[in-house]
Amino acid sequence: MNKIVLSAIAALTIGSIAASASDVKLYSDANGQVFTTPAEGRTEVVSKESSVFSKASKLEFSGTHYFGLTSATPSTDTTQTLANGGDQSKYAATSTGFEMRRNYVQVKAFLNDKDYFRVTLDATKELASDTSYANGYVKYAYLYLDKVLPFTGAEIGIVHRPWIDYEEHNSWFYRSFNKVMLEEKGTATESGVDLVNSADLGFNLKTKTQYFSSEAGMFNGEGYHADKEAQNQENSGDVSLEWRLTGHILGDGTKLGKNDRTKDTYANLSTYGLMSKNHKDDKAALDQVSTSALKSEYDRSIFGLHAVYNQPLFLIAAQYFKATDDAQDGAATDWGKRDYTGISINGEIRPIKDWTVIGRYDNYKMDDSLVDGTDMSSSVQGTKMIAGLAYKMSKNVSFIGSGKFINEEYTVAKAATYADGSDTGHSKNVYMLTTEVKW
Repeated sequence: MNKIVLSAIAALTIGSIAASASDVKLYSDANGQVFTTPAEGRTEVVSKESSVFSKASKLEFSGTHYFGLTSATPSTDTTQTLANGGDQSKYAATSTGFEMRRNYVQVKAFLNDKDYFRVTLDATKELASDTSYANGYVKYAYLYLDKVLPFTGAEIGIVHRPWIDYEEHNSWFYRSFNKVMLEEKGTATESGVDLVNSADLGFNLKTKTQYFSSEAGMFNGEGYHADKEAQNQENSGDVSLEWRLTGHILGDGTKLGKNDRTKDTYANLSTYGLMSKNHKDDKAALDQVSTSALKSEYDRSIFGLHAVYNQPLFLIAAQYFKATDDAQDGAATDWGKRDYTGISINGEIRPIKDWTVIGRYDNYKMDDSLVDGTDMSSSVQGTKMIAGLAYKMSKNVSFIGSGKFINEEYTVAKAATYADGSDTGHSKNVYMLTTEVKW
């Protein structure tokens, strides 16, 4: 309830920027953008009796919404279910229900033609997932200042982390039914490495030139809705350094994020990385000395390579990553190091106007070793195949049908490694019908 109240206060605060009893009139252009001053091509949309006042030169409102019907069938995992006293049959059953996978509402208050303050509210309710949250969150809240350095702008606040947003706007455009490989968690409908998410408190320097673009920043490291983000700063002060470096082979780097993949041709090569000290997950305690096999405090590093080529008929992209978690401390029976490796290949074909065929293949592995360096022979090998068909009804609405087929294999008993009974690691088949709305 407290989160709901706080979210309502945040929404009212945003509204108060615009709402005031004044005589200022509002005007709209052909693109639907709202202005406080008249100009050629702008039409008055608000009368004096319902006028709006803002100290910003322009207010821009938008929304992105993903709704869907999902059916997921996990495979049985008798070792885990019996060890935890669960009902084995429910793990082989099919779960079906409606989801609100994302509900973004956003406002940008432009201070001039280039600088602005952005706030994005986020709410999500997914199928049978312990990571779901129906309460509203502030996903982004940052000041953007253009040209703080040559060709470089800065985001300050709850900002984009360097990698996820890039991949979602240049390579994998379907967060509505599956996240990118590095962000996926173990839920009823996904399974993956869960190494980084899309937003965090800090700053991000964003450079754009014709043949090169980059992002580099420092962040708390746990992400915008992690319960332990404040605790990390409370007992350490260590932060996360993250970056992306991209070469734009066809010289369209200044259009980054604004390409229309159904009309434009582009080819990008990228490298990305992260170095985070004293990272905490949501099971962490301050200065924890672990007594379980699930570590909660560690140093994390990620390094990856990515390539994408797009033309109006098709897109093809591929990436490889390597990551390591080094535990801060722990008992001799705890894992001291976890190594991750993975590849992801995705593509789409657009044979007919407004129709897109989607495909993706992921392969990832997690290997653990003990605090003393002894190999635990504890590994998780996962593969994922995704197929989908998308129809763009209008510039605002798209419909997608998709299926994903996830398989994970273990070299040790799952119950011994994942004794909390979490959903991570279940092989599963997931079918989704998705509605995307953008305005």
